Amino acid sequence: MANVISYAAGAFITTISHPLGYAKVLIQLGHEPLIPSLSKELLTRKERWYYPNIFKYIGHIKKRDGFLGLWRGLVPQLTESLVRTYVTHTLTEELKKQFPIEEEEKSSELVVFLRHFGIKTSREVTAKCVAIFCSHPFQVIAIRTMAQFIGEETMYNNIFSSISEIYRIEGFSGFYAGLVPRLIGEAITICLINFISDLINEYLIDDKEYKSYTTVACNFAVSQITYPFVLVSRIMCVNNSGLAAASPPYMIYYADWRDCWTNLKKTGELNRGSSMFWRACPSLDRHNQMYNPPIDSYRKYASF
Repeated sequence: MANVISYAAGAFITTISHPLGYAKVLIQLGHEPLIPSLSKELLTRKERWYYPNIFKYIGHIKKRDGFLGLWRGLVPQLTESLVRTYVTHTLTEELKKQFPIEEEEKSSELVVFLRHFGIKTSREVTAKCVAIFCSHPFQVIAIRTMAQFIGEETMYNNIFSSISEIYRIEGFSGFYAGLVPRLIGEAITICLINFISDLINEYLIDDKEYKSYTTVACNFAVSQITYPFVLVSRIMCVNNSGLAAASPPYMIYYADWRDCWTNLKKTGELNRGSSMFWRACPSLDRHNQMYNPPIDSYRKYASF
């Protein structure tokens, strides 16, 4: 019963927050239909170009597709979330039985710490990676369904037609587009969070009440570091899909995920979509630095 309530709560949160996730996916794919404006940085007071925040982006989607249009791609996204959660929970419980963490009185403190970290992290990485492998096809379908907003296609209308379309165009490999960077990012995230939080709780914090917040804080910090893997994975989910979102002029074709990473790094966009409010516009910033035109001309463009 507790599991059912947990899954229902997760599905509810996914449903309520879907418009935010939907807008974020479109931003990650590089679709920017709203005109940027000039604003000053908080600390340096230097003028930079910023796109409107994510809530204005959501307003743009609603204006074009209506209120229900904000939930485009919800069904495959819900399916992905439920499958991933179920597999993670089931496999984690089984791995805990097979590989329990036992106390070792004779070993040194450092050896015990490293052993506990290794066992716990290995269990989590295995469970999460297997869960991602099982649920990733639904992630591909969800992102491609959302990406249809850009080119107004109807190739991915539901899960069943999407499965048929992906297999027809790309074969079985199409269901796992973008899988590798997602797995790498997840594994690195788990390792860093566990190591840093365990280190802090073991040697820096004595109060049990504060120890419960360590993992949350580490999760937030580490997710900023590994975000590029999330971005590259989602871009590769639509790569070679036949959608306008994955074709010039919206997006170039990438040979593989490393090619995508290299290109994004070159253009300064490895963190594209990571912020909901201060969404910098690297392309206009680079143009401004290269040619240094009068600011008034940019303001005229921004108010067009």
